[in-house]
Amino acid sequence: MHDILLLIGLEGRTGELVVESGNNIGTFLFQNGKILLAFSPYTRAIGDLLVEQGVLTEAELLDVLKQQMTGPHTPVGALLLKTGKVTFKVIESMVQKQIRMAVRDFSTWSPLEFIFVRKDVRSFDSIHLPVYEFIPQDALKASLDFIAGMADVL
Repeated sequence: MHDILLLIGLEGRTGELVVESGNNIGTFLFQNGKILLAFSPYTRAIGDLLVEQGVLTEAELLDVLKQQMTGPHTPVGALLLKTGKVTFKVIESMVQKQIRMAVRDFSTWSPLEFIFVRKDVRSFDSIHLPVYEFIPQDALKASLDFIAGMADVL
């Protein structure tokens, strides 16, 4: 898992990484090598989490979901920001938590298969996580040393 994230980050790729293991399928969305979103089969929707925490009522969430279905595709978090019920910091924290939990889930899957599809991915906001957050320090240092050594040869 760490190797593919490192490669995507170093190359600054934009697109979707599909991760599979047995019957489990998950995805990452990347823009310029940064993780914008990640979903595993166990990912909890932000709206559901906000209802559980008492930030939103179920009726308020349903209203936002109806808006999402009838208008141009906009993430639920962006629509919730417009209502004023949640702050950007709350949405950012929840999206980042979703990404971290998905990476944790994927790291337990074995064997893993990856498919990266280059496609136009546009962020709706500034929420993202760098791939290096998920790469052990020793592996990151070894990779950077290797790349520096390659540059010396050139």
